[in-house]
Amino acid sequence: MTNTAPLEVSSILNGFFRPDFTSDEKVVIDIYSQQLLDGHLPPQDIAIHDGRELQRSEDDGSDDFESKFFHKHGFVLIPHKSNVKNWDSGAFGPTDAIAVGHPDRVVTSEQAENEIATKYHSEVEKIIRTKILPDKSLSIQQADQLLRRGKNTAHPFFGSVVHNDYGVSDHDFYDNLLAFGDENAANGWRSQFETNDVAGYMIINFWRAVHMSEPVRHMPLAVLDAASVEKEDLISSGLKGFTHTGRITNQLSVRYNENQRWYYYPDMTTEEVLVLNLFNYFKNPSDAAFKQCFHSAFENPLAPADAEERQSCEHRVNVFVHNS
Repeated sequence: MTNTAPLEVSSILNGFFRPDFTSDEKVVIDIYSQQLLDGHLPPQDIAIHDGRELQRSEDDGSDDFESKFFHKHGFVLIPHKSNVKNWDSGAFGPTDAIAVGHPDRVVTSEQAENEIATKYHSEVEKIIRTKILPDKSLSIQQADQLLRRGKNTAHPFFGSVVHNDYGVSDHDFYDNLLAFGDENAANGWRSQFETNDVAGYMIINFWRAVHMSEPVRHMPLAVLDAASVEKEDLISSGLKGFTHTGRITNQLSVRYNENQRWYYYPDMTTEEVLVLNLFNYFKNPSDAAFKQCFHSAFENPLAPADAEERQSCEHRVNVFVHNS
């Protein structure tokens, strides 16, 4: 597809902290409060650049280019035509499988095929092993469900606050497992992570448009170039009122810095997948650079008034990287 969009758009992003903000404790964000915290900036008008152009400009033609780009920037776009037809068959949430207005996507029986488990798992694993982490020894774990967003799903809203869903340490991740799950899940992960043959652990997110006849112009995803993030600008934060356990989560917010570079991929189609590095922790890192991907949905000023509403999914994959 020929990209005729300009190399840059300008749009409002929410959730930045002031450049001079400091805190000795984790900043707790109450999801039911509509008020800005003392350290928050008002919404900022941000230049969001063309990720396709960035990827083209750095493509050296090497077999491992996509892997190098992913590790440098925290994201990479990969062409991928999936064999999945019914993305609601494996969606979690009380109404995701009902897809109002699309009777062909209704799951009517417990025996109905979950195409995420039967088709998408193998596709995702192949991408990780050949494109993202080639030549690595890996243990890959995938849930049989993914998160759907868009009208008539269990999650009809879009995350329009700048955030990263995880903290920076193994302790942060363990605490999140306690918040979202239970001690058995958390301790099971800890036991596997602490074995001598495990070098590190990652959460890799596969984000894509689904069930759309047009490219994504409504509420696309903006991603922050990890290479432009100063570690000093990271803010430890957590969400209150977000988990069934009542525990506060661990995630990351960020101070505004004019050197940060934001990107999006104009006109993403259902035959592409945006791969995001959401969590990246290694016991003995050879590279101390920040690698995780902050992101946010945003109002696209180029979207026509009749743009098809975004339908998308997120599939988060657990990856244990073993010592070679």
